[in-house]
This record gives sequence, C-alpha cells and structure tokens, in this order.
Amino acid sequence: MVETLKVFFTINDTIVQFVHGQVFFALAMMMGVQWFIQRSRLELGRALPWLAAFGALEAVGVWGNVFIPIQQRLLPPDIIQNLRFLQLVVHLLTFATLLGLGLRLSEPAVPSWAALYVPLVIVLVFTAVLATNRALVSGVDAVNNATMEALLRYGLCLPSALLVAYGLRLQAGRLVGPLKNNHLINVLRVAGFGFVFYALFEGVFVPQAPFWPATDVNAERLFELTGIPIGIYRSIVGAVIASFLFLSMDAFRIERERLNEELQRQQSLMAERERISRDLHDGTIQSIYAAGLMVEDLRHSLSRLSEHVSTTGDPLLGHMRGQLDAILRVLNKTNEEIRSYIYDLRRSVVGDEDLSRGLLDIVTEFRMRTAIPTDWHVQGCRAITLPAEQRQHIYQIVREALSNIARHAAATRAWVELRYDDCNGDARAQRIQVRVRDNGKGFTQPTLVTGRGLSNMRERAALLKANLELESEPGKGTTVTLTIVAESRQSGYSQQDKQSLLIGNR
Repeated sequence: MVETLKVFFTINDTIVQFVHGQVFFALAMMMGVQWFIQRSRLELGRALPWLAAFGALEAVGVWGNVFIPIQQRLLPPDIIQNLRFLQLVVHLLTFATLLGLGLRLSEPAVPSWAALYVPLVIVLVFTAVLATNRALVSGVDAVNNATMEALLRYGLCLPSALLVAYGLRLQAGRLVGPLKNNHLINVLRVAGFGFVFYALFEGVFVPQAPFWPATDVNAERLFELTGIPIGIYRSIVGAVIASFLFLSMDAFRIERERLNEELQRQQSLMAERERISRDLHDGTIQSIYAAGLMVEDLRHSLSRLSEHVSTTGDPLLGHMRGQLDAILRVLNKTNEEIRSYIYDLRRSVVGDEDLSRGLLDIVTEFRMRTAIPTDWHVQGCRAITLPAEQRQHIYQIVREALSNIARHAAATRAWVELRYDDCNGDARAQRIQVRVRDNGKGFTQPTLVTGRGLSNMRERAALLKANLELESEPGKGTTVTLTIVAESRQSGYSQQDKQSLLIGNR
C-alpha cells in the first residue's frame, strides 16, 4: 500500500505542489479582500495584511518547486542556482511575515513597533547570510540549499508559527470574547491549533540536511514511512487554517452590527435629548418665568401697600419684601441653570461640527449669559477631525472652566484659545491645545480634592488621554490648559502622551 502511494504521488507531484500553493493563495485572497473592503477597529483586523502577505509568499515559495524543475531542462545550472537562491529568499520573507503576524496578534504584550522592525532586522540578517553562502557556492548544490532551508525552518518558521497560535488564542479571549460569541472564540482557537500543526509540518519536518534532527526527522523520511508527501499534510493544514480564519471574519460582521446598533442608540438618545430640551424650554422655563412675573407684581403691590400703612414702614412688610426678593433670585438662578442645561442638551445632539465651531458657540453663549468680555482665538493647522465623543469631553471641560470664571474668579475679561500644532508631512496636526484663562483674583495653592466640577474635568481629561494643567496666582488670574494628542490612523494615542494627570482645583 505504501509503495503504491509513493508511486502515485511521485507521478502527481506537480499537482500536489500546485494544490499546496493554491490553498495558501486562496488564504491570501480572502484576507486581502476582507482588509480592503472592510476596515475594522478590532486588532484582529490589523493582522489581515500580514495574513494576506504570508499566504501569498507561501504560495510563491511552493510554486517554485513546480516552476524551477521545469526550467531546469532549459536553463544553465548557474541560473537554476540563482532561482533556488530566490526561492530561499521567498521562504525567508514568508517566515518573517509569519513572525510579524505573531507579534501583531500578541499586542499589547509586545510593543507595536516590534511587528515591523523585528522581522525587518531578521530579513536583513538572514539575507546577508544567504547571500554570503551563495557567493561561496558554485554550480548546483542541492545539499547546501536543503541545509539553508532547514535552518530557516528551524530558526524562524517553527517559533513564528507557535507565536501566531498563541496570538490567535489571545485574540479569542481578549478581543473576540467581549463580543459574547462562543462560536467565534472556538473558531479562532481551532485556527490557532492549525498553526500548531503548521509549525509541526513546516518547521519540524524539514528537508533532509546533514545535521540532527534533520538527519532523522525530515520530509523525505515521512514520505518513506507513509507514502504521502509532505505537501499533502501542509495542504490539509493550510485548508484548515484558511477555512477557520474565513469563519472568523464573522467577527467583523458582528462588529459592524454592533456599531449600527450603537449608532441607532445614539440617534435615539439625541432625539430624546432634543425632546427634553424642547419641553424644558416651552414648558418649565415659561412656567418659571410666569411665576417670577407674579412674584414681581406681588412685590410691587407690597411696596405700594407699605406706603399707605405707615410712613416709617412696617417691619413685617419689609420682611415679606425681603422674602420675595430671595424668591425672585432663586427663580432667576433656576431659570439660568435650566437654560444652561438646555444649551448642553442641544450641543450634545450636534454631530459632525468642527471643534473650533463648537467652542465658538460655547464662547458666544458665555458672553451673552455673563456679559464678561471673552476673546476667542484659533490658530495652527486645522486639518484634523476628532470623534464626536472626544469633542463632547472637550466642550464640557471648557464649559466648566468658564463656569468657574463666572462663579469664582470675579474676572472682568476672559480668553479662550484653540491651538493646533503645525501640520506634518501627511497634512495632519498631531497635537491640540485648548486654553481658558481670566484676569480674576486667582488663588495661591490649589487643592486636589475639593470641587466636583474640576474633578469631572480631571475625569474627562483622563478619558481623552490628555494632559490637564491649572495655573494661578493671586491677583493674576487663572489658566486652564488642556493638551490632546491627536489619534493616529489606527494606532490610538502615542505612548509619550499617556502621562500622569496634572491638575489643580479651585
């Protein structure tokens, strides 16, 4: 039976090699198309380019076993040796890409830069080794090529495949797990086991080479014992990996559905906020205003009555007038607070306005409400758009800072500044700074515990991963500075800006 299988697969070796390459080429196509048509916020999505490159390079390397023997009858030995050298380089790139995939899947256990720079360094080092070996070899040396390929598989392919298996397990628990889909978790785990078997058949059963264990455990020995060539095992493993990774793409569909649900929820919330603000404006505020008019009319009536009762004034009537004055102050303050709530609610339903536009509206509203002259200034590169959630945090911090000026600073003037850093090469600002200052009375040493408003500012700054600073001197006013590092395309905020929060409290 074994001999029959040997004869069969030897005759059809070209088909075996073609199918082996086709399996991994299909993996490359699936991952590449998925990456192009649907970008994802899941870290699994960031691994798709690596998967596509790995599958394509694996296919090219395997198809070399079909192409080179055909050309061997037509081309001189030196050119065939050069082709074999290029095939080794393709194997090197394949395994380096596999390492990059494993490092990408293992984030944040490994730094984000490792996925690019570690494989790059390895490629440069191994290419230099292969080039040196090629320069020392003349003619066709199949033994030497097998030795170098075995070393590549032992030293790079085996650990890289195991790292990918570990990374897929991490993704199953840390990223896909929160989607609460056990099917996806199991799919990723099976794909991880597929890479364990890939490590076995690609990294352990290497070409026969003149060193142990390649002398005893190799692809040729497996063929002798089973009659089935290593390409069949590798094709089966590749098919399992491709199938289950394709099934794992369902995570992106679930993510898209969750995002759509969140968008619908936000839209419903915006509509509800708009309704509440409208009801407050048309109902509650009008009632408070009417009550204020009645109290004011009663106060005037009491004043006229006191003039007729006694020329010296009645103490009881004076007390009543004082109480009515207090009621009027409470009603006016309540009216002002409700108008502020209405403004906040309506600001929260605005979706895609520019940050400077939103801050200008806040400054304008503050001027009208407090009559404090407030200067507005914006400068720098504005070619950046912050997500709505981040803008809302910035708006609330600025509102709280301006509210503190109105309530505590006794200021006669205020300034609000928005500064963007200069654009870099790709026309995007990297840092945004918002500064609110006044010429009020200031204070000496700020505390860190009093005042819920400034505590909220600290919390919002932490959510922004921003730096919030408070500076003040008696008689010289107060300055609140918020510094935000703009989010890069997909990698989030830079590590250098994840520093401890610095803020005082009024």
